[in-house]
Amino acid sequence: MCVLIRYKFNYRIGLLFSLLIMQFISLAQQKPMLFVDSVFSRLSGATVLPGTDAGPYYIVAWEKTIPSDFKIVRRLDEKMAIITVDNQAATKLLNKQIRIAAANDRWKLTPGAEKAMEKNSNEVQSYILTGFDIDTLTASLQNIPVATIQWIDRSSNTVIVSATGKSVRDRLLLLKEVIFVDLRSEPHTEINIIGYNRSFNGINAVDYSIPSANGKNIMVGVKEQKMEETDLDLYKRVKPSPIAAAAITNHATVIASIIGGAGNSYYDGRGIANGCFFFPSSFDNLFADDATILNANNVTVQNHSYGTIVQQFYGAEAISYDALTWLNKKYIPVFSAGNQGTTSATDGQYANISGYANLTGNFKMAKNVITVGAIDNKGNIPEESSAGPLYDGRIAPQLIALGPNGTSDAAAVVSGAIAVMQQVYADSNSQTIPTASLIKAILYNNADDIYNPGIDYKTGYGQLNSFASVKAIQQKEYDGNALSQSGSWAKTISVPVNAAQLKVTLAWTDSTAMVNNNKALLNDLDLEVEEMNNGIVYQPWVLNATAHIDSLAKLPNRKRDSLNTAEQVSIQLPAAGNYQLKVSGADINVASMPFHVAWHIDTLNTFHFTSPQHTSDVNRAEDANLFIRWKTFVADTNTTGNLYISYNRGSSWQLIQPSYKIYRNQYQWPIKDTSSAAVLKMETPFGDFLSKEFIISKVTRPAIDFICTDSFALSWKKHVDASHYKIFALTDSAYLKQILTVADTFAVLKRSLFPWLVYAVEPVLNNNIPAARSIALDIRLQGT
Repeated sequence: MCVLIRYKFNYRIGLLFSLLIMQFISLAQQKPMLFVDSVFSRLSGATVLPGTDAGPYYIVAWEKTIPSDFKIVRRLDEKMAIITVDNQAATKLLNKQIRIAAANDRWKLTPGAEKAMEKNSNEVQSYILTGFDIDTLTASLQNIPVATIQWIDRSSNTVIVSATGKSVRDRLLLLKEVIFVDLRSEPHTEINIIGYNRSFNGINAVDYSIPSANGKNIMVGVKEQKMEETDLDLYKRVKPSPIAAAAITNHATVIASIIGGAGNSYYDGRGIANGCFFFPSSFDNLFADDATILNANNVTVQNHSYGTIVQQFYGAEAISYDALTWLNKKYIPVFSAGNQGTTSATDGQYANISGYANLTGNFKMAKNVITVGAIDNKGNIPEESSAGPLYDGRIAPQLIALGPNGTSDAAAVVSGAIAVMQQVYADSNSQTIPTASLIKAILYNNADDIYNPGIDYKTGYGQLNSFASVKAIQQKEYDGNALSQSGSWAKTISVPVNAAQLKVTLAWTDSTAMVNNNKALLNDLDLEVEEMNNGIVYQPWVLNATAHIDSLAKLPNRKRDSLNTAEQVSIQLPAAGNYQLKVSGADINVASMPFHVAWHIDTLNTFHFTSPQHTSDVNRAEDANLFIRWKTFVADTNTTGNLYISYNRGSSWQLIQPSYKIYRNQYQWPIKDTSSAAVLKMETPFGDFLSKEFIISKVTRPAIDFICTDSFALSWKKHVDASHYKIFALTDSAYLKQILTVADTFAVLKRSLFPWLVYAVEPVLNNNIPAARSIALDIRLQGT
């Protein structure tokens, strides 16, 4: 009897469970259909009957395959679109095949434009109108007096008009020449920091290990307001520009200094690409700058440290940047991700998901730009740094870089690093600038993985490592080609024994999609890596783009990527042997799609100090704590090392920290109050490793003793390790030049021989370690 009762009970539970599963499957199947019904109802007008021709635009929905006999104006999702048809017969045929209705004009509106027209219908504002053809669009507007054309962007077939919301709704929206309407947002800078730490992002390692890598002769565009041309660190390097803003701001000056400051004022005024030139333009124009002007002035990388509001659609501004980068495949726009990381989008599929999908500005939805988030100087991701995904699930930001109080400076750091990479490549390739796809593949492949393991929507491919990226160019860890539809390309590389990681990244530049399309990607390439010893195939890492906070935070899975213009495969502790890198043309709609692939193999149980590199990295007066940084690869994160310091070149050692987990790659150390040379040692289970020798001392600070009509005097305190001192002046060059060497701690200079106004002093040390140059003084401003 008990057995029978138990059987009946289990049977009922099983039946109930089965019914629940069936109901769940039924609801899951109904959900997409309910979405289609909702959108179809909202955007449709009259149902199209056989033999009628209702208007120029129709909304269609299909279940299985999309018919081929109409032109898609905008994809709403994978099963629905706005279309045009050529004739009445085509409309009749479609009516038999798929669900079709005449479309009302709401499909043309962004959420921002729709809200503005409802709330402020009589207020004059700036609206963005896009069509199929710019000449036809502007001609249609000539006869409508309620709209004044303010700006024309031919690359995206767009005009900006001044009009009331009522006029847009009642007159402009009805025009068949208009297929997209948006409300223009005002740009704003995204907060700058004061100074930056050169031990981050491999900047000082490039400076002191590869001093010729300085962005020499690269033209960097800075699009916002204008920088101060007479600033000591930008002096004689800001080029004339017909599209520069009228206003000069400190923000623009700081951004330019981080990108490529000369370091004349002081060592922290030295930018990443300190040999570059600057081409200013204005962010009053939120569209891409004129290609003819940029090309004529050789602008190959352009910084954009500004944003507008959180926007989640592929609009006209995004199209303008994709059009420009498709036309000029060497040009790279770099955008700050934004400082709205604690907010959420108000529209789109990611609306109201806190902490995600909050990049600031429609232009950041473009496929071919780099967006940059921030990391603070303790290695944390600030909550304010805007995160992805982009409106269609793509990865953003692609990189992060140092920006403790905002992403403006983080973008500037990446722009400077790109200028250096372009120069290093050009120097060994007959001064040819590399394509953007090559730079992106190398940048993403050599970024340091932080935050979550692998790619993620907070940090993209990781933290910029400019030193590793420059070395990858020098060591030629890249290749490229071009593919047509269904074509394939392969390259075999050898992985040695004791490898810690193999990482491979594919990148390409895509053509423009239709405005406000549901997905931006048009031309899709696929990356795979095959381990040839056993035939195992590794697909790229792909994030979960489901619109739920738990899904967006998940770790990536290996699968085919059909969203992004970059794909990455990484293999931890790969077995020794040959690996084949494969790229295939999954869906290519152009004759030829160029691409580049970068790769790198890290070696297990290696270690090297990356900072300090120079005396200027250790300045107790500016920061009492020093972040000692290194790079290591260990299989076990519990591996520890003992960190030591020596003040007598290794004759004796003082323990700083025992049993420290070395995978952390940094240690914060309170700088000893001393004047001494020093060297660090890390004692590990696989060997002992030494840093470069560096100096702990106060930075030289000269003073003006007197200024007369015929002479002036400089003096400074004696440096404990100095044998003599170099005196520098800002002469007719953009950079300080050495003009004199003296053994004393003062110099009296005749103004007839030394007519210049700006001077600095640098100690020459007995141990041949480079010393930090002093702050530069303008003798007119010293009040002596």
